This record gives sequence, C-alpha cells and structure tokens, in this order.
Amino acid sequence: MDSAVVVRKRYQRFFAWTFVFATMLALGMFWVELAFPPPPVPAAVPAGTVNPSAFDLHDLQLLVVVAALVAALASFAGLVIATPLAWLEIRRERTRAAIECALKRQDRIDRLAAARVANWPGGRASRTVGHLHDLHGHLSGR
Repeated sequence: MDSAVVVRKRYQRFFAWTFVFATMLALGMFWVELAFPPPPVPAAVPAGTVNPSAFDLHDLQLLVVVAALVAALASFAGLVIATPLAWLEIRRERTRAAIECALKRQDRIDRLAAARVANWPGGRASRTVGHLHDLHGHLSGR
C-alpha cells in the first residue's frame, strides 16, 4: 500500500493535468464558438416548421464548453485543496525522519561515550568492590 504522501501527490498530479486539459478544451471550444458563430435565427418562423426535438451542433458546442468549464473549476478546486495537504504531509514526514535520525545519532553517541568511560583508567569498569570499600572507609574515617 502506498504512503499518504504518494497518494496525495498522485491526486495533485491528477487535478493539475485535469485542470490543464479542461482549460485547453474550454478555450478551444470558446475560440471555435467565436470563429464560427451560429447562424441567426429568423425573426418570423412559421408555426409548424420548427421541430422542437431537432438537435443543433451549436447546442453540442455549448454543452462541451460548459462541461469543460465545470471540469476546469472542479479540478482547480481539487488542486488548491490537494497541494497544501501534500505539502504539509511531506513536511511532516521530513520532520519525523529528521527526529528519528537525530535519535539514532544520539543513541550511537551515548553508546560510544559509555564505551570510552568504561575504558578510562578511572572509569566505572575499572573500579572494583574493594576500591569502593577502601574509598568508603577513607571517607568515614576508619
């Protein structure tokens, strides 16, 4: 299973590419609409000549333009939401990795320091029970 960072980055790329393609489609269809305007509707149409179920190519162009604009706006909103979430998740992962690295480094430093202290001439490892007993007797006045 992918991590949350990978999934959010995938969403971010999806929304970005969808926004680019939908915007290009909407602009292209808008240009087609401006370049080839629909023929004007005659002012006086006889009552029985207009078929209400007839489908015009202009209607399809308008439908595609509206659908592309809706897709562009929805993908832009998704991109605006997914980008900060992905950024925060990456930042959180980076901080977590830095803390883990620092803890591992500190553990290694502690182990090395303990090994050096144990090897020192006056270190804890060189002290025996007899030395401690002598020290206690010296301090107590015996």
